[in-house]
Amino acid sequence: MRSLVAINPNKKESMEYTELGTVKFGEVNILFGAIDCDQPTFDTANVKNDEYVLVRVTAFSCNYRDKALLVENYNSIIRSDRLFVPFGSEFSAEVVAVGKGVHEFEIGDGVISDCSYPYSGKEGILPGVATNFASMGWLRLHKKKIIKKPNTLTESEGACFSLGSQTAAGMIRRSGILENGGNPLVLSARSNTSLFIIKQLLSYGITPLCLSTSDWNEDEIQAIQPSRIMSLSSALNNEANSLGDQQITHVFDPFFDMNIGYALHFLQTGGTYITCGIRDQHPLLSNETPRDAEATVRGALEMSIVKNVAILGNCLGSREDLEGAIQLQNKNEMRIIIDEEYRIEQGVEFIQRSFFDSARFGKCVLLYSN
Repeated sequence: MRSLVAINPNKKESMEYTELGTVKFGEVNILFGAIDCDQPTFDTANVKNDEYVLVRVTAFSCNYRDKALLVENYNSIIRSDRLFVPFGSEFSAEVVAVGKGVHEFEIGDGVISDCSYPYSGKEGILPGVATNFASMGWLRLHKKKIIKKPNTLTESEGACFSLGSQTAAGMIRRSGILENGGNPLVLSARSNTSLFIIKQLLSYGITPLCLSTSDWNEDEIQAIQPSRIMSLSSALNNEANSLGDQQITHVFDPFFDMNIGYALHFLQTGGTYITCGIRDQHPLLSNETPRDAEATVRGALEMSIVKNVAILGNCLGSREDLEGAIQLQNKNEMRIIIDEEYRIEQGVEFIQRSFFDSARFGKCVLLYSN
């Protein structure tokens, strides 16, 4: 199969590939190309494969974390003899081989990743994201790192589902809002994680207020209705009493380094703030970090004391969170918000749109041919 990878420019004369173009990641120019990857050997008689499966990726997508990982891995290979490096952390795939100890899956099953954290479900198997190399096309994975793809999801939707839905489910569960109720606020509402949080809250009958620094068109607004989308500046300036009579009890935030000051401004006394990430994950990609970021975080922490606020950090979610998200999906058939679908010859456009286009709304997916 044809696979999309980042090419080592110092070794490109030593391999066969189709050059697709270069993308600038901060100060790093990354060369992308398409290579042919034969199906790897998977010996079912080898005891090391007893609990493993071999899958063929049918579609994959990138998450925010992949941006910094790709820069790190690329900088590593250009100082080595490695010819290329794959990337990407979410996928839809078809099972093509199973070990003797695998009874949960059969050849031909459609699967997606299971990003369970902090426990993978198997001693010795690392928790968290199933792979950082989905673009390779062939993946050998432990059976605990995958779950059957719901029939309600297309291949493209499956390649966008696990990490966002599992994180959203974990944050909603840990926030306590399902038991205690409340008025939630979602910050950076265009981010992929926030869109999953919004969709899941709506499925539970909870309508969040959503803040964004970007303009939204009518189709985008409709995609999260009946949620109300507002500009952050309007909310901060309290234009026309923009928050109405809502007392914000919970704030869901994908980027604490960017938003925690705003969150504590809006959150009522005794409220809950939960965050799952940081915007500026890599020094080479953090040129726009505000100089007063540290002071803002310090001020927010001081305000959390004054307001008796609970601050929660969240990393991904449990197996039960993913299963719950799948049940919600099957029950409500929520459409996963997909921005664009691409083919391998459009690999550079896929990368540019995934990581650098502020107009993107939802996930970008790269589909592999059979």
